[in-house]
Amino acid sequence: MLPTWKGNLIIFGVLIIIILGYFFWQVNQAHQTFLEQVRSYSAMLGGVIELNAKGAVLSEEIVKEIMQTFLGNTARFADYLDMIQPFSPEELSAFAKEAGLAGIRIIRADGGYTEGPAGWSGSENLTCTDKDGFLQHLRTEHLYFLSRTRERLPGCVMVGLTAARIEKLHDQVGLPYLLKTLPGLAGIKYVKIEPDSGNTFSKPEIRLTNNQDETVAQAQMPLGKDTLIVAMDTGYFMARVRQIRHEFFAFSAVLAVLGIFLSWLLYRYQNAYLNQIRTYERELARQREDASLGRAAAAIAHEIRNPLNAISMGLQRLQIESDELSDDSQKLVATLLKAVQRTDSIVKNIRRYAMPSAPRKQPVSMETILNHILSLYHQKYEQQGINVTTTIGYDKSIMADPDMLEEVVENLMKNSIEAQPDGGYIAIRYERKDADVVLSVENSGFELSAEQSEKILDPYFTTKTRGTGLGMAIADRIVQAHGGRLVLSSPDSGVIRIDVCLPL
Repeated sequence: MLPTWKGNLIIFGVLIIIILGYFFWQVNQAHQTFLEQVRSYSAMLGGVIELNAKGAVLSEEIVKEIMQTFLGNTARFADYLDMIQPFSPEELSAFAKEAGLAGIRIIRADGGYTEGPAGWSGSENLTCTDKDGFLQHLRTEHLYFLSRTRERLPGCVMVGLTAARIEKLHDQVGLPYLLKTLPGLAGIKYVKIEPDSGNTFSKPEIRLTNNQDETVAQAQMPLGKDTLIVAMDTGYFMARVRQIRHEFFAFSAVLAVLGIFLSWLLYRYQNAYLNQIRTYERELARQREDASLGRAAAAIAHEIRNPLNAISMGLQRLQIESDELSDDSQKLVATLLKAVQRTDSIVKNIRRYAMPSAPRKQPVSMETILNHILSLYHQKYEQQGINVTTTIGYDKSIMADPDMLEEVVENLMKNSIEAQPDGGYIAIRYERKDADVVLSVENSGFELSAEQSEKILDPYFTTKTRGTGLGMAIADRIVQAHGGRLVLSSPDSGVIRIDVCLPL
């Protein structure tokens, strides 16, 4: 099975992939919605333009019909008045002004004419035409004029009307003006008509294209035989896409950071849990080992100590009767007795290490214990030239087993003295650090390598010729039974410091 933190990362990775898919789906939906809006907008504009074109044509026809009727009636009335009494140029000018005309010209049978005001037709030389009553438009002169044959006399009557306002009206209702005005509306970049493009599509076709470094949605749709092209602004669509992209990156970043943070927390929790399990397993293994060792030590002590006692008693009896023995035999008996005593001491230490430590706590003064042990070893470290210094920084009592603490301090003092047969120093410091009291014993004469120094607290490890290797192991077990710990360090080359940390 995968570790919890890896599974957590996989879950958050899948969530990010789902968000990525949702992001692309949103972008696609926004794109489709935008294209549909452009298509419907373009269709609406096409309808507006088509209606405008039809309206422009219809309005032009209506204006022409009204102008033709107005100018025709005016020409007929001028012809009637001229038959009663011919107009003079001044009278004709006044009549034209009164009627709101640009001018009137009455052409006689002999080709002569009377007009008013003079020069109203500009550079155009107006003559009677075959198209009786036909309205003509002179764009260069901005003039509409109509020629009508006289009813009773030969010749014709020509009347003209200024075309400036009518042309402006045509321009405002015409298609070019509409195409020019539409880009001013919101969302429309440009509108144009391509004539006779041979289109084969029946509904607006839309594509995104670049126009002057700007992306637009260009819609093409049929408009009669021509093609209407409408370019819509994509600003809103692009802004929406950017917003979705920013939301995606922001949410993905938050999700990624959250995933990494939670994975880190799970990783720490998992490691702590595994370390706790390993600690329990080591403690259980140690307890099983201690139980096995205790049973073995009890069996060994029972089986060995009885013969040892018998041998010791026999040797002691021989010593009592040593007067009958030779000197060599007496020395042999003494040597054997010491060997038996040493063996008995080893058995005792094994039993001492194997037996569970149950301290009987009571108020204890560490300073008193130190003074007692130092007095016991005073002569020895003085003889070996060892300088001993003691610093007491904490003078209050602590709850501990005094006999056990004496054994720990004596063991440390003994080892420090034995490590310096040619002299050196021992620095003892007792002080409080946070919630602990710390007894530090520092001495020179430390000659072990880094690998060997890590085994000092292991059972049966010793560098002494006749050592059992259980002294420091027993001290460590005593300190642990008090809820403390032993810390070994080497502050300088050839120097070792052992800190006995006990909780207050």
